Amino acid sequence: MSTYKIVSDTASDIFPSVIDYATMSRVPFYVTFDKEHYQKEMAELSVDDFYNHIAKDKVFPKTSCPTITDYIDVFEPILNGGKDILCFCISSFFSASYQSAVNAAEMLKEKFPERRIEVIDSAQATAGMGLVVYQSYLMLEAGYTLDENISVSEQIKRDTVINFTVGSLSFLQNGGRIGKATALAGTLFNVKPIICMRDGELFPIENVRGIKKAVKAVIKKTDDEIDGNESDYLISMFYADSRADIMDTIAEHYSDSKYSFSDNLFRVGATIGAHTGPDVIALAYSKKYNLYTK
Repeated sequence: MSTYKIVSDTASDIFPSVIDYATMSRVPFYVTFDKEHYQKEMAELSVDDFYNHIAKDKVFPKTSCPTITDYIDVFEPILNGGKDILCFCISSFFSASYQSAVNAAEMLKEKFPERRIEVIDSAQATAGMGLVVYQSYLMLEAGYTLDENISVSEQIKRDTVINFTVGSLSFLQNGGRIGKATALAGTLFNVKPIICMRDGELFPIENVRGIKKAVKAVIKKTDDEIDGNESDYLISMFYADSRADIMDTIAEHYSDSKYSFSDNLFRVGATIGAHTGPDVIALAYSKKYNLYTK
C-alpha cells in the first residue's frame, strides 16, 4: 500500500473514469455566472451544466481559486489517515491556487510534524496539467516512492506542452488575454490563433483563417515538435463543447500512429473553459515517466 496520496486542484481536467479516487483527491475551483453566487466545480457544477449555461444565457463566467481552508479540508483527513501528500496545482502564472496549497501545508505542519505535504506548481493547466498528474498517478501505482515521484514529475512538467486553438476570441478578450481590437478583427476575418502553453505561460504562435486550418496547424506543430519520437510520448486530444467532426479529424490523424494517443482522458472543465470558451480544440503531449531517471 502506498504511503502517500495525490491531490490536484480541478484545473487538471482528468475524466473521473481514468483515476482511482481512493488514490487521488481533488480540490475544486469556484465558478460564478453573476459575480455573486459561486459554485464548486465538479462538486456543485458539472461540465455539461457549465457549457449549457454559457450556451443558453450567453454569459462570460468568472472563476475563483480554492481557498486555504479548502485545501486544509482535503489535506487533513489524508494526514489523519497516516499518509503523506503530493499536491499538484495549476500554473501559478494563472492562479493563486498554488499559494493557497502552500499556505495550507505550512499551517498543518505543526499539527502533523511527522507527515509530509509536497506542493508542485505544475506549470500547466487543463490536459497539460492532467498529463503531469496522470503520470504521477501511474508512478504511485507502479510503486515509486514520494521522492522518486516528485523528482520525475518535476522533469515531466518541463517537457509537457499544449498546442491549441479557439473557435471564438470573445472569451480570451473578456478575460484580458487579448485586446478588443484583436478580438474584433479575428471575428470579422475568421482568424483563429494558434497558441502554445509551456513552462507555465501562453505563447502566441501564428494566426490562420478558419477553424479547420487552425486544427491542422495544431496537429502539424505538435508532430513537428515530437519529431519522429512518437513512442516516447503520451499525447491526448482534449476539447470543451466542440464539434464532433473536428475531434474526429484529430483522432483519425493519430489512429495508425506510434503515439500513445488518447481521445478520452480529458475534457476542458469550468476553470479553463471560462477563459477559452466552448470551442477550444487542443493537443497536449508529455514524455513518458519511465524515460526519466528517478
